[in-house]
Amino acid sequence: MTRVSIAVLAILVCAPLGAQEQLTKINVVALDRQGEPVTGLQSADFQIQEDGKTRNIAFFHFTGDQPLQPVKPDSGESSNRGGVPPRATVILIDLLSDRMLSGAIISDQLLRAFKNLESAEGLYLYFLTSGGELFPIHPLPKPDSELPPAASTPWTQNLAPQLQNALKMLVGIKPVDDRDSKVRFDLTMHALRELGAQMQLITGRKNLVWVTRGLPLNGRSISEQGIVDFTNPLRIVCEMLQRAQIAVYPVGAMLASEDAQTLDEISSLTGGRKFGYGEVGEAVKQARMDSRANYQIAFYSAAEKPDAKHHKLKVACNNKDVRLETVPGFYALLNPAKPADLEQLALQLALHSPFDAAAIGLRASASPDPAAPKNTRFDIRIDPADLMWQVGPDKRTGKILLQLGASDPMALAVNMTPDQYQAALRDGILLHKSVPVGASVQNVRVVVVDSQLGDAGSVTVPIQH
Repeated sequence: MTRVSIAVLAILVCAPLGAQEQLTKINVVALDRQGEPVTGLQSADFQIQEDGKTRNIAFFHFTGDQPLQPVKPDSGESSNRGGVPPRATVILIDLLSDRMLSGAIISDQLLRAFKNLESAEGLYLYFLTSGGELFPIHPLPKPDSELPPAASTPWTQNLAPQLQNALKMLVGIKPVDDRDSKVRFDLTMHALRELGAQMQLITGRKNLVWVTRGLPLNGRSISEQGIVDFTNPLRIVCEMLQRAQIAVYPVGAMLASEDAQTLDEISSLTGGRKFGYGEVGEAVKQARMDSRANYQIAFYSAAEKPDAKHHKLKVACNNKDVRLETVPGFYALLNPAKPADLEQLALQLALHSPFDAAAIGLRASASPDPAAPKNTRFDIRIDPADLMWQVGPDKRTGKILLQLGASDPMALAVNMTPDQYQAALRDGILLHKSVPVGASVQNVRVVVVDSQLGDAGSVTVPIQH
């Protein structure tokens, strides 16, 4: 069924950038000695260094398993924190990189990988065909679609016949000339970007388990008539995936040494981990565990211009029993994202995603407005702990842009004393707005965007007519 909804409310929460600095956002996984998630850490428990210089943490938030129960919405309220937020782990089986992978080997690895999983929720499966196309077995939901009802049995239970039918079509002779390394590299990077764009519809950290033979960092190109260096093009794609909060977990199949370098690079620059041949199940399990242990940290970086140099990052924790996993650095190859661009991208993704975005906690209700019979009154509560603020000695300052349908956006300043902020932590930042809603509209999606972080919260509210 197609979702009937309109984007009536869009609230953009803004905070100014530091002078001549770029806000950099990273995911940091915190595990104990047994490999289990460590919750309850605070900003003061972490230290960040960039190129040997200490950086102050500008934003800190735990996005893994919540140590506290989610806030129960009041009667009539809808909440995007009613349960565990959606977490996506996508498995991509790369037939383009290695034609020697047989259908039997692939089926055996996948069936073994899924056999011991506790849940198939949030798990998706694609093939990268020998023609460089994405072939879905269990795809991500499409934009502007309604999520299907929860199945009584996990989709992985009937995976064997699905794999058998798909592999009959896909395993065979390559329709592209794999002697040209540039052709294979370009097709692979295009597929990673395309899949990354689909995954970006889910807010927060996402995982990509890429089962592949890999790619050389240097390869012979017939079209270019010589050797081509793929290092920077690969790093650009890694930077795009990292900005989208997609960590790549390569599973190397029959690796040659030069291909292994590529997988080292892509796992390192996106914050994932590399696994060996046959370890699909281990990679999926670790990726999902890392999502449960994830902290989002933002700091102002001095690398405000693309210089293609490697900038080393070091994140440490005061607790010596905590083991951290994160990106060890980055190459400044892409232009810094402008706050206005981040704001619009986050807004569009949240509006068109089939999931409610949970990065910013929201509760909202809608009811007929007795003072304006043609209008609907929205009562919205925003969790202030999920927003980035300018903090002064006696107040916190924020700026919100409130947009209602086709009306002009309204910029509002928000100032809170420490006592007001503590009260908002308990009750939320409460907003009231009355707007006209068409008689055919069944649901309205309320979206809140932090324009500097590029994070969003959204909640879909049923309408009473």
